[in-house]
Amino acid sequence: MSAEREIPPSIKQRIARLQQLQQTLNVIIVERQRLEAELIEMKDALEELQKSPDDVMVYKAVGPILVQSDKQKLVEELNEKRELTETRLKLLEKQEQRTRSQLESLQKELQQALSGSSAS
Repeated sequence: MSAEREIPPSIKQRIARLQQLQQTLNVIIVERQRLEAELIEMKDALEELQKSPDDVMVYKAVGPILVQSDKQKLVEELNEKRELTETRLKLLEKQEQRTRSQLESLQKELQQALSGSSAS
């Protein structure tokens, strides 16, 4: 008698959904960590730019090369990029909370279903 045959299809579907949610959560967490690191880099760069004189020669990376840029323009670009990244980070955090909530809810459902089916 195999345990595989004893699991009802509805529970198998919930288990598959649970695994899917776990994978989604992992992807969200990795992306959130990447955005957080990117945000730290931007803030550090902005801080360094603020310390430097206005007439300093600055460069920005464009693909594999560095291109000379105007300090004020670069500060504006970095501030805009920082704001966009912060917005994306907030959205990801909300998505992470939603996914965690769905995951917890589904885990409880499965535990109840499994304990109910094993009691029968």
